[in-house]
Amino acid sequence: MLSDAERFPDWVVGASHVVDVDAGFPAPGTRFRHRVGIGPLSVGDYTEVTDIDPPRRIVLKGKARPLGTATIELTVGELAGGTEVRMVETPGDRLSALVGSNPIGDAALRLRNSEALARLKRLVEERPVGAPPRRRKLAGLRVLITGGSSGIGLAVAERLAVEGARVVLLARAEEGLELAKRRVEADPTGRAAEVHTVTADVRDRAALGDAMTRTVELLGGLDVLITSAVGAAYGPFIDTDPEDFDATVATVLGGTANSIRAALPHLEATHGAVVAIGSIAGHLPTPGLAAYAAAKHGLVGLLDSLRVELREAGSPTTLSLVNPGPVDTPLWDHLESQTGLLPPVPPDRYSADAVAAAVVSVIRRPREETTVGGSASLQVRLYSLLRGPTTAGLAALARLALAGEDKAATAGSLHTGRGEGSVDGGHGGRRGLKIRGIEARDALERRLRR
Repeated sequence: MLSDAERFPDWVVGASHVVDVDAGFPAPGTRFRHRVGIGPLSVGDYTEVTDIDPPRRIVLKGKARPLGTATIELTVGELAGGTEVRMVETPGDRLSALVGSNPIGDAALRLRNSEALARLKRLVEERPVGAPPRRRKLAGLRVLITGGSSGIGLAVAERLAVEGARVVLLARAEEGLELAKRRVEADPTGRAAEVHTVTADVRDRAALGDAMTRTVELLGGLDVLITSAVGAAYGPFIDTDPEDFDATVATVLGGTANSIRAALPHLEATHGAVVAIGSIAGHLPTPGLAAYAAAKHGLVGLLDSLRVELREAGSPTTLSLVNPGPVDTPLWDHLESQTGLLPPVPPDRYSADAVAAAVVSVIRRPREETTVGGSASLQVRLYSLLRGPTTAGLAALARLALAGEDKAATAGSLHTGRGEGSVDGGHGGRRGLKIRGIEARDALERRLRR
């Protein structure tokens, strides 16, 4: 890249285009003539190679008179199995030194050249760049769903299949995946759904990487990753087995991170999307589910931080977090209980299909974070505004929750795959849902397009 003068405007901040290049570039004494600036405000001059030690070092004398001149030394070396590029720029004349040799000028130069090196990095690594899409059509989308053998993940698969998306379900249990596949294929509209399954534990990075490779082979690429794999330890923190606590965090937070890491190169190539299933437990205390709440809080920080990094890198991938409140899924019967009893299921729960509707809406029209349901939104808002009284109320509810109900716990799903191709947990959940008018607006747009 450094020996191709025609590419310099692609990464050097302020360079608009190259006019011509001497034969033999980058031999010492050769030049390329360029324009520096923006549109009609640009000026023409040249940059000359003054020294070179290929492939380790090149020294350039850059001129953009009357704006100034500079000597730029670029060195390339090996670092930690990768490549380090060091850029040192010094003023090339007295006037440039007068303008640049001060705290403000130095800070501006560092900012400019940091951006230049970031652009160079993206070009060399051939990472796709561009504006993230504002809307997506669902038909034909290639989608991978972790935790796809039951619950919210399976409900999302059903909705996407009806819309014509191509789906791969990922989970640990092959039998559960087969049952889930049959359920999605049994499309009530009579439309033939394309559904595949891959087996992996999201905590196992090697197995997950193999599953990602298999997914891309099956679909010919990847447009959307939905992370909904979950497992949780239930009981007071002090009584929770440390291995169960760690397994919860490793599944919910670590599994999401592993999945995004494996999928991101494929998603950047297609201007794709990540939709992570979060929870209002990521913004609220959840007594009896401390490990689960810690992991969901971690998801908020992970996606917020990654979103900034992707924006800095110019990535076209969108990141969305969907936060439901209590949902009627099989998870309530598959908790890894530390007390021998299962907790009472909260009364203000939604159906998995209602949450799936929110997920599909976010895929169609990306948003950074969405809370599902008015009750869930109110709980989060009350806790943020009235933390003292809300904490007192949660403490009272915690006594009821930690006392458990009269239903004895069985083997949980934290250490063994328990998905059985079921969406609901049999506890009943509200299906009607309005997410700030999003679904209604999307439905209106679809009618107008028809």
